[in-house]
Amino acid sequence: MWTRRRLLRGALALGLGAVWPAAGGCTPQASLRAVRQALTILRAQRTTLLPPDGYREFRGALHAHTGLSHDSTGTVEEILAAARVARLDFLITTDHYNPRIFTEGFQGLWDSVLVLRGLEAPLGCSGGKGLVRRCGSVLAIGLKGPLDPGAYGPREDLLAAIRAQGALALIAHSRGAPEQGYFDLADGMEIFDIGDTLRERLVDIPRLVLDVLFAQAEYPDEVFLPLIERSGWNLARWDRVTRGRRFVGVAGHDAHQNLSVFGRVVDRYDLVFRALNTHVLAPSLTAESLVSAIRAGRCFSSFNLLADASGFGFAARDGEGGPVVGVLGDEVPMREGLVLIARSPIPGALDLLRDGVPIRRQEGRTLRHTVDRPGVYRVEVSLRVVDRWRPWIFANPIYVRA
Repeated sequence: MWTRRRLLRGALALGLGAVWPAAGGCTPQASLRAVRQALTILRAQRTTLLPPDGYREFRGALHAHTGLSHDSTGTVEEILAAARVARLDFLITTDHYNPRIFTEGFQGLWDSVLVLRGLEAPLGCSGGKGLVRRCGSVLAIGLKGPLDPGAYGPREDLLAAIRAQGALALIAHSRGAPEQGYFDLADGMEIFDIGDTLRERLVDIPRLVLDVLFAQAEYPDEVFLPLIERSGWNLARWDRVTRGRRFVGVAGHDAHQNLSVFGRVVDRYDLVFRALNTHVLAPSLTAESLVSAIRAGRCFSSFNLLADASGFGFAARDGEGGPVVGVLGDEVPMREGLVLIARSPIPGALDLLRDGVPIRRQEGRTLRHTVDRPGVYRVEVSLRVVDRWRPWIFANPIYVRA
């Protein structure tokens, strides 16, 4: 007798030819197995690289929602357990506004995880309707006191109020943020938002839905590789802003643990926290040190679902073997003999961009470039997995000024 589950499997199987290649006996499991084997080989080549003198590297998740948000039920215990599984050093919560954030929101050091309490406030929407409608918001991180976004009419006033507290104002869901000068008033932006990608992919790509239903139990990480993509629009916007001033780029999670497919939770906190991370270079793990380092752009983003990116480095040196004169996020004066060096803990393809334009590509662990003109220089690293290069690391720029 046919059960509802077997009928569902049969109905979905009718469309497999369109989403899973059948030639050569390639099955979903075989494809995912090949990915796992390739990642195992890559990860085995990892070497330990130390951060620059005076800094420590901290891995974290930014833009997470708890039960204080109207669209999440996550408990403190669930979130902290997921943070430990993901080996996070810090977690930044940004609940939708609720006055209880400032009385019940958890913060401080919980075991080994530093929690910073913030909030997310809407900035408005730009075009589209229904599923294609995009709306932007601002993340306020490092607030010293309560702040009610509803008390401010123009959003420009809200951004000014956030910064008046010495807090970070970061544009989230960047593609939906209106063009009303908000990027000029903020400290930075999300260059990738895994929550946005999850929601869009579940609508756009049947293969991900099928993988979640039938392969996630055996390949819990590999089924989410379609989420790992280069967010070209966000990166182009980021490059445009950085040409005029320092503007930090961060990885956003928008973690809610509220998205399910046929009753199976897709966006579990532990998976989302492991998939994508922001790595921060700071002297110590304190709220003040962390906020200061992010504001300065001393951070890079990585898809750690592929491999642990800890140890990646990008620095400017005064000559090939000379002293370090700047790290990612720093402004460095143009001088003769200035050399930019990027190092990857795993062999990959290192791309150097100047003012958003690729100027050099080097496969391996190290890229060197002798600077011959001012510009905003940043690095992207990709890893070869089976048959394609997959984006892995996005570093904040070093600003070489005339």
